[in-house]
Amino acid sequence: MLHTTIAASERSSAFCSRPAICAVLILMIALTSIHSFATTPDTQTYLGTAYGTYAFVGNTILVGQTAPVTLAGPCGTSQQPLNVTGSGAGVNLPPLVSGGAVNTDVSSASQVAQASADTASINLLGGFITAQEIKAVSSTSIDSNGVFHVSAAGSTVSNLVIFGHVYNGSIPPNTRINIPLLGYVVLNEQTANIGSSTATLTVNMLHVHVTVVNVLGLQIGTEVVVSNATSGMVNVFAPGILSGESYGTQVTGQLLASAPTAPESLPCFGTAGQVLTNSLASVNLPSVLSTGTVTDSVESNLTLSLSSGRNTSMVQGLNLLNGLVTASVMQAQVNAVINDSYNYILNGVDSFVGISVAGHPEITDHVAYNTSVSLAGLGTLYLKRVINNAPYPHTVEVRSLELVVNQNNSYGLPIGLDVIVGDALIEIIPASEP
Repeated sequence: MLHTTIAASERSSAFCSRPAICAVLILMIALTSIHSFATTPDTQTYLGTAYGTYAFVGNTILVGQTAPVTLAGPCGTSQQPLNVTGSGAGVNLPPLVSGGAVNTDVSSASQVAQASADTASINLLGGFITAQEIKAVSSTSIDSNGVFHVSAAGSTVSNLVIFGHVYNGSIPPNTRINIPLLGYVVLNEQTANIGSSTATLTVNMLHVHVTVVNVLGLQIGTEVVVSNATSGMVNVFAPGILSGESYGTQVTGQLLASAPTAPESLPCFGTAGQVLTNSLASVNLPSVLSTGTVTDSVESNLTLSLSSGRNTSMVQGLNLLNGLVTASVMQAQVNAVINDSYNYILNGVDSFVGISVAGHPEITDHVAYNTSVSLAGLGTLYLKRVINNAPYPHTVEVRSLELVVNQNNSYGLPIGLDVIVGDALIEIIPASEP
């Protein structure tokens, strides 16, 4: 097997932005002998997620997903058989929810993806709803004719009591039960999407909706899901599916956080060579950073003979921590190609214009890849960071800048804070995993 992850370099930053270079790389693949991933350009992937209990109102999370498990990212995995399990203790947030220890499971097998969540001994809404067991099961399969099927067989409840009414065994799909002076609950809530190239089924075995002012003091719009299971499959006639994303900035930490800015994701079925772009005129994260224009783009083309793609993040006018780091332009780019002989190339490149790090004159636009700078009284600064995860999964990620705070500091930033500027990631999901 040939596994070529091209070393990141300034010279390769125009990968697939010029037809001649693309042609050379594709020719490299075509002329190289390899050990193939599979014997057909029919790429099948398996999706599965599950969790026990989740409660929220609007964008505010009241109870985070318990024992969440997943098979892979949004486009799934071609690995099979594969099994991922989880377990979690109950939660204690009365009157909303108490109890609910759970076991979760997701798996792939030949032509089948499955997910399940089995929640026990739960009390909801101050005792208006109780249950000994609430189990959701979701299965997606494809038959020999290429037709998808979904099923919730195995989804059951045991000693479920809702406002004095007892339920046992299987429940008809999407059964709605009104709860006086509170709202309603849906049992065995099923959402299925079946097409010619993909299918998914989500089962929420119990889904509470609070719709009116109530004696429990729960906010209107509050929702509680118990036992969620989602399965799915994707079938693409190409040597591989390309997945990934790009975004401008992200801050993660317990006391300070910011979601990815101007994110753009690569669709599982590709973009047919069209460029999808998301941009912002500026980003301002008080006490952390500001930028000018942020532009993120993705593109891919999936054909019988070749799957190719490129994701890019460009950040202009960076000012990090009041001038500690500044840059006119930062551009991260990742590229992927896999042909019908199942040879592939993953490539990550980065470029700077006008970068400056206070106290470090040695840092210039031509700084080496994967440079780390120790910032006294703050943490570690990474520049042109390239992260290769191969062979499993087959991914490359480029972060133009990453700051990890690991010391008490004069900026008032909490230890553990992670600041990323200019991130691009791409993954090849080949027709089959060896």
